Amino acid sequence: TLSCLWDLGAFGLQVPTELGGLGLNNTQYARLVEIVGAHDLGVGITLGAHQSIGFKGILLFGTDEQKTKYLPRVTGKEYAAFCLTEPSSGSDA
Repeated sequence: TLSCLWDLGAFGLQVPTELGGLGLNNTQYARLVEIVGAHDLGVGITLGAHQSIGFKGILLFGTDEQKTKYLPRVTGKEYAAFCLTEPSSGSDA
């Protein structure tokens, strides 16, 4: 299932087309992930996590250099990752 979604470009829904994505707006993205999640929640969560906490920070706030370096990679079968910890209380955020 995930392999086919990679081939369809589903892991780069909001990445601009010039960087290899589909360039969807927020409404289009949300509707598509909702439809996928209604059929398979795990796949919907995977798509959502990859594109929200995974690379959304770079998409919204990254420099042009960061966007050019990383966004094509997350549309080309590399999963985005996000790490979080809190210095005084572990990772219960």
